[in-house]
Amino acid sequence: MEEGAADSVEEAATRLAVSLRTLQRLAHRHVGVSPAAMIRRRRLQEAAEHLRLHPSVDLADLAADLGYADHAHLTRDFRNVLGIAPRAYRASSAQDVRSAAAPP
Repeated sequence: MEEGAADSVEEAATRLAVSLRTLQRLAHRHVGVSPAAMIRRRRLQEAAEHLRLHPSVDLADLAADLGYADHAHLTRDFRNVLGIAPRAYRASSAQDVRSAAAPP
């Protein structure tokens, strides 16, 4: 979804012209997490943002757009990292928007 972002650790290493191991060491030293964890976090942030901005998006389509194998893979990752399923997140975000738009 995000243009210019690497979809895999191998792609990131190639773009940076470093070995996979060098990229892993640099990521741990400067960020504190693995390159794979950074890519996963970015994809989940994109998923959450897309669910907020486009609540009618089909989760299978969103999963495919973000490079997940399938809807279940996205849901599992989303729940493991964010502690909530994408459908529940979408419903919660929609409720927050309705509450913010309601007159006091």
